[in-house]
Amino acid sequence: MLALLTFAGAAGLLIGIFYRPLGIAAALGVVLFFIGAVTAHLRAKDVKGLPMPLVLVLVSTAPLVLGFTTL
Repeated sequence: MLALLTFAGAAGLLIGIFYRPLGIAAALGVVLFFIGAVTAHLRAKDVKGLPMPLVLVLVSTAPLVLGFTTL
């Protein structure tokens, strides 16, 4: 299920290059997905696995911010 969500987010971001509202929605979904990953790591007290989802949250906010600024 997680892989399906990841692939759907990637496809939405690629299609969002041509259709901006879909790209913004996909970027929001990707950001929420990685925020969920950070939350899961925090709840499990897994500090070793925390840096990667944090970096991905920061990286995945870029398409969201750029999508809103170029709307």
